[in-house]
Amino acid sequence: MTEISKPNILFILVDSLRADKVFGKNKTSKIPNIESLIKNGVYFEQAICSTPATGVSLSSIFTGLYPFKIGMGSEKYQKFNPKIRSCIQILKENDYNTYATSPEITNDLGVTHDFENPDKSYNNYFSLFAGLGNQIIQKISASYLKKPWFFYIHIFDLHKPVVVPKKFDNEKFGTSQYERMLSATDFWIGKILEKINLSNTLVIFTADHGEYIPFIKHEDKIINLEASATEKNLWKLGNKVPRNLFPIKRKLAGLIRTTRNQIKNTKLDHSSFSEYERRVLLHLRQSNVLDLYDDLIRVPLIFSGYGITSNSIISRQTPHVDIFPTILDIIGIESQEQVDGKSLLPIINGKKLRDSFVYIESSPGIGKGRDKVIGIRSSNFKYFRDLNNTGRVLHLYDLKNDSLEENNIANKSKSVLKNLEEELLKIRSGSYEKYENEISEEVKQVLKELGYDK
Repeated sequence: MTEISKPNILFILVDSLRADKVFGKNKTSKIPNIESLIKNGVYFEQAICSTPATGVSLSSIFTGLYPFKIGMGSEKYQKFNPKIRSCIQILKENDYNTYATSPEITNDLGVTHDFENPDKSYNNYFSLFAGLGNQIIQKISASYLKKPWFFYIHIFDLHKPVVVPKKFDNEKFGTSQYERMLSATDFWIGKILEKINLSNTLVIFTADHGEYIPFIKHEDKIINLEASATEKNLWKLGNKVPRNLFPIKRKLAGLIRTTRNQIKNTKLDHSSFSEYERRVLLHLRQSNVLDLYDDLIRVPLIFSGYGITSNSIISRQTPHVDIFPTILDIIGIESQEQVDGKSLLPIINGKKLRDSFVYIESSPGIGKGRDKVIGIRSSNFKYFRDLNNTGRVLHLYDLKNDSLEENNIANKSKSVLKNLEEELLKIRSGSYEKYENEISEEVKQVLKELGYDK
């Protein structure tokens, strides 16, 4: 029997990975393997996720649709609607075997239900260095993956609290714990890529969202509010408790949140902080703060390997919903699905296209008291406002002259705001899926532990 001549697809997603820590002047990590992917592929330096929430962001990636069109862009967390066709289904219909190694929260939210292999989730915070890396390598090396395959690998090691392996806990691997952990993660990415034949494998590398890194240089001092040893130890302990012992896990989660609050409430001279420093150090992701700043929505995006002949850095703004239309285009699968994303292959092949607007929305809430905002990003401006009230929570930033988004100019640039509101309404006028399937109290607690709500 003749082997199906279709390329394999390796999709690596590093949870909470910011774009500026992969490429550019803000990078201090040692990441030779990621850099090799960039050098031998195409890097989109203005890739934007749909929302800074793992389950919702992944659903948007896997469907090519914005969250509000798949029923997950509501004010509160919901499970993925299994009636929505994903690109995973399209791949399966075209003879692909689909595999996923991802944290259990993605399974809890229904995001990985389309994958056919039984081993599609692992315990949240199961580290590459604690055995996960070897499991992934074993799958690839032992011919576990039946060709042609689509293998989705979700790496959780950068998600808070970051626990850096001793070997990499050194300034030469990065200035912060976060950047050192990225260096450590790159080590495993290299080991994975060693097992891959890039001539017949398309590699996609990205993140679900970015992250705040509470590590700054301020007035010639280093202020580091990253996870304490206490928080790390509590998390390690909680991770060993079976999920059926829910009350114990809840108590440990409470201790973790208390520790976080102690960190945030340390005696600092808050008045001397800039708006950006205050946001990074004090808000993190556990408070009722708007989460559409670039620290959280700008992510790396790399296409490398099969079908990628150009080597370039593309500065054009690129939404996450473009990823799967691009994959299908590269491997030659035609789809009649109506999606929000467009193939990036013409751009990869050198065609110049006008920059487009990118729709963004905030994370859903778990309980009450969290603002839900929607917005739009252009290459020059970012605008967002309250979901239900066009005159509330108005934010407008000049990204060219205010890259840290410290100066809200909503009251000063009415014409720009009006134009962006019109573009936002055009996107929101599209049809959307009504779907009500609330997550369980246990899943809500897991999301709180992971820092997706206060």
